[in-house]
Amino acid sequence: MEHIAAIMMLVGCTQGNVECKELPAPAVGFETAEECHALLQPSLNAARGKYKIVYGKCAAIDPALYIEDATITWEITPAKELDVQVTFDEPAPPVQVAGKRDLTTN
Repeated sequence: MEHIAAIMMLVGCTQGNVECKELPAPAVGFETAEECHALLQPSLNAARGKYKIVYGKCAAIDPALYIEDATITWEITPAKELDVQVTFDEPAPPVQVAGKRDLTTN
């Protein structure tokens, strides 16, 4: 099983930092942070032809938690930097369904 140690977040903006959206990264996750950083600049360069401003960042994650549900949030800071937060959701408790069986019928 592959262990994921980093994710790449790319954001493209057309009008200053007002109209921004997430862009596809070259991979869902990276086995090492170094692998992510090596592909970050080429990914930014490729996106610059379509968007006026492009931000990118590699965010390290705990490989043991990668299979859990995660929430990734981002924002452009006042210093015009991309801030990425990865939080892992608490797993939902198992659901048990109980029913009543009629034991009087054969």
